[in-house]
Order: sequence, then structure tokens, then C-alpha cells
Amino acid sequence: MRSILNIFVRFVRLLLFILYYLKELVLSSLYVAWDIITPTDLMRPGFVEVPIDLKNETAIISLANLISMTPGSLTVDMTPDKTKIYIHAMYLHDKEQFVKKIKGELEHKIRLIFE
Repeated sequence: MRSILNIFVRFVRLLLFILYYLKELVLSSLYVAWDIITPTDLMRPGFVEVPIDLKNETAIISLANLISMTPGSLTVDMTPDKTKIYIHAMYLHDKEQFVKKIKGELEHKIRLIFE
């Protein structure tokens, strides 16, 4: 009975994550499109090192791929021990805020699904 409940909870978390990620995908696409069609330049490209606490390899790969699928960001590299990920962001206005968003939102939600 406990395993059925656990599967149901993970499924609900997955559905909520899909809704969250679709919202983030649309917002970032609109931000990039707005930057392209307007004469002002909002880009502040840069690289950032983000420490990750995920242990499950599927979760780590999911995090890296979801970052790359979002317009304006790209997973560039990962340390061999898989504790840090290097990301190139087109709109890196504040590194600490960017790291908090990746760790506090995306990584946390992925951890709830996979671990």
C-alpha cells in the first residue's frame, strides 16, 4: 500500500513539475524574443558554476538537459564527480540569484521526483 501511495505522490509531483517547467519555458522564450525584436540589448552573457546536490544520475542528467532546453541557458560542462555544473546564461544579471533559482527551484523540484 505504501509503494502505491509513493508512486501516486511522485506522479502528482511530476505533473506539477511539467506545469512549472512549461511556464518557465514560455516566459524565457518570450524574454528572448522580446530582446530580439526590440532595439535595446538586455543580454548580459556569462558563465556560472552551480553546485548540485543530486545523487541520482537520472536526476543529474535531467537537470542538465532541462537547463539546456530553456532558451537563454546552456549546460556547458560538469565536474567528473558530478558535484558542480557549469552553465552559460545569456541573461546573467546576478550570479547569486541565478544559482538560487537553479538550486531552489529546478534542482529541488527534480529531487522531489527522482530521489
